[in-house]
Amino acid sequence: MGKVIPLPRPRSFTTPERFIEAIRESIFRDGRPYHVIASATGVSPSTIRNLAIGNTRWPRATTLFPLLHALGLTLDLRSKSS
Repeated sequence: MGKVIPLPRPRSFTTPERFIEAIRESIFRDGRPYHVIASATGVSPSTIRNLAIGNTRWPRATTLFPLLHALGLTLDLRSKSS
């Protein structure tokens, strides 16, 4: 049987930095090598690595969306209620 990864609980982020940190945590929690995640996303292994180790502070949407999908994460955008 495959490895069981606990599902992350829904989170709200008050800063972009916390959002990126949650993605970094998810990359490490996933446990797959960078090149395997990269082949699932179409993003280069070095880009995945740089994001995971903190060298990339502001990744592009074209990097984030495929990565979120490959890690089994979703992004729910909502406006703040008044």
